Amino acid sequence: MISLLYQINRPKLNQDFIIVLGSRVIGDKVPPLLASRIKKAIEFYNKQAKASKPPKIIFSGGQGKDEKVSEAFAMQKYAIENGIPISDTILEDKSTTTFENMSFSKNIMDKIKPSGYNSIFVTNNYHLFRAGLYAKKANLKSDGIGAKTALYFIPNALIREYIAIVVMNKKRHFIVISFILICSFILALINYFLVG
Repeated sequence: MISLLYQINRPKLNQDFIIVLGSRVIGDKVPPLLASRIKKAIEFYNKQAKASKPPKIIFSGGQGKDEKVSEAFAMQKYAIENGIPISDTILEDKSTTTFENMSFSKNIMDKIKPSGYNSIFVTNNYHLFRAGLYAKKANLKSDGIGAKTALYFIPNALIREYIAIVVMNKKRHFIVISFILICSFILALINYFLVG
């Protein structure tokens, strides 16, 4: 439900930065899933550039063992090929997780504009809620906008996101589930010995 509600988020055209969250690249090529994130960032960039000053785009993603270049570099190259001036791009090429994407990008923005800034992040629509949780965890005030995902991929992606969110809060979930089981056991005993 949250993933659905996040789709109607429309950030204001007053952003200083757009963070594009990385995902796996194939060699040095941007696959369709990642390309949709970059296209969404370019779309917002162009919309804001018409209305006011264009934002800087931070491409966030490190280099995996099977990748020829960092995700950030591959994304930057793709964006430049699609009309974004290199002067409006920033590379964050050390992160390996969504939390690091947020945290390391925040460090970059804090250095560039220590007096404060507005920022948004771009990821695929199914990933928005969890990415928003990580932004909050990194003390980054940033709204998310979602890039479209192929329909056939969404059910699998939402299940994966659900499991990831449960694992993210495993201690809390363990406590709640344990409490429910203990209460159920006590009620069963009361029912058996007192009522039955």
